[in-house]
Amino acid sequence: MVTRRPTQRDIALKAGVGRSTVSLALKDHPKISIETRNRIKSVAESLEYSPDPMLSALATYRNRIREQAFHGTLGWLVNAQPGYDWEQGPYYTSYFAGAVARAATYGYHLEKFALNANGISRSRLQSILRARNVGGLLLCPQPRAGMTMDFAWEDFAAVTFGYSLVSPLLHTVASAHFLNTRHVVRELAARGYTRIGLVIDRTTDRRCGSNVYAGFLIEQELDPRLTRLPAFLDHDPVQIREERNYGEKLHQYIETHQLDALLTSDYRILEILNSEDIRAPDRIGVAGLSLPSADTPLSGVVEDSTQIGAVAMDLLAGMVQRGEKGVPASPIRTHLEGIWHEGGTLRPRREALRSNI
Repeated sequence: MVTRRPTQRDIALKAGVGRSTVSLALKDHPKISIETRNRIKSVAESLEYSPDPMLSALATYRNRIREQAFHGTLGWLVNAQPGYDWEQGPYYTSYFAGAVARAATYGYHLEKFALNANGISRSRLQSILRARNVGGLLLCPQPRAGMTMDFAWEDFAAVTFGYSLVSPLLHTVASAHFLNTRHVVRELAARGYTRIGLVIDRTTDRRCGSNVYAGFLIEQELDPRLTRLPAFLDHDPVQIREERNYGEKLHQYIETHQLDALLTSDYRILEILNSEDIRAPDRIGVAGLSLPSADTPLSGVVEDSTQIGAVAMDLLAGMVQRGEKGVPASPIRTHLEGIWHEGGTLRPRREALRSNI
């Protein structure tokens, strides 16, 4: 009797993770925590998994011939504003790094250009881009939510990130905030948490297309195990670190609603909770919604920002090669799901996650 070769999908089913997580774990990708990598490798060993040598050889061959001759320069367009430094955060720099690496596989160089910086006007920058034959632009996320940009879009293929740009509506690549939030809430429910709160400011949620708040609400609506509770939305993200009583407000939110778990977009929240002598997971379970990496004790979903940048470049390179320019009639929204990171701020899982609703 001939048995079929175990696949990565078989490993994913047995380990309770996605196939992409298995692929990254077997490659020792740093986005996957060490404990998760070891668990997946143990499952692979129990199934006697080994890569198909023919497929591996084919992949190696394809990668070898994929090197391209130089085709030109594409632009990373930053809408420069006072006080906005996109290179200070971990997400946008990873977008850029992922896009740079993927651009090279198509034979392109990705160069930074700044609008409204160093006295360069919009018309001047447009002239520079045309003179250098830059036909495609990746737009760095905007400094604030709800922004607009007046530009000669008809001359360029353009792709942006997230939802901070509301006009024009371009093709965009973003983290799957809605699905990631639902994933985290389900994970919490599977661990026995029933009184779950959400901490996110309205500005950040707007930058996420309101998908975080929507995912939180829908899970409370659909899961009878969960108590319907309000979110902690009304705080200013600019002043949050200067407010001496912010920790007190957060403490009050937890106590008023008798929360047993908290999910948040703030990957630095543990320092605030610790200042209020609220320990996770002893007093409360805490999970992050968009962790920048797995190098954190915080449990939650890691946003694969490097891959988001690479996918955005895939989309842009295709548009350039097809000669697509201007504002699209039907904008494409591409969402990438995050990767679960076990961390250490939740109690152990008590049951399997329920099926998708």
